[in-house]
Amino acid sequence: MSDALQLSGELVQQLQQALAENDPRCRDPLVATQYLAAVMGYMLASQPIEEGQKREYLEQLNGFVQHVFNDVVAQQQRPAAPPQEASGVWKPGDA
Repeated sequence: MSDALQLSGELVQQLQQALAENDPRCRDPLVATQYLAAVMGYMLASQPIEEGQKREYLEQLNGFVQHVFNDVVAQQQRPAAPPQEASGVWKPGDA
């Protein structure tokens, strides 16, 4: 696997838009997800490496997908921080 990936909501939207230019059904995130999974499988299967290595890498990628999924779900389930009291007056130039 590679070093830390730079995944962001903006990147995900750009990928979905690129897919939707090819197939308008990809405006539906579930259809776009199917395309992304198919692309992952296609790219991996097309690599000039032994089939056993491909299958091992596929297992690693599946685990990585589950890790990202679980991480995003956990972030979405965290309660928002309670509002904190504020006092004072801010003036331009204050640090």
